[in-house]
Amino acid sequence: MTAQPPATDIQRQEDNPRHLTPTGELTIFEVAEFKESLVKLFTCEGLVSIDLSRVSRVDTAAIQVMLSARKQARMLVMGISEDLQGKLNQLGFTDPLSE
Repeated sequence: MTAQPPATDIQRQEDNPRHLTPTGELTIFEVAEFKESLVKLFTCEGLVSIDLSRVSRVDTAAIQVMLSARKQARMLVMGISEDLQGKLNQLGFTDPLSE
């Protein structure tokens, strides 16, 4: 039996603990780990950043977590795909994820 790689890899960069780069899917199945990573990220002082350019799929559970994190008013989100922006628009969120 071969173990499959995880659908998502959420990493904080060692050289920049205020930056998070998730890869793969961010769906309801990965959202708990993603939320935990965001909570750790916000323990850092100042502006934190998230690069979503390597995320292949996002669902409303992950969007909800990101919108909640946005309330911290010190998050920069980069690499937002057209698919994610479209989902945000469909849900009625026209403001950017970044603050």
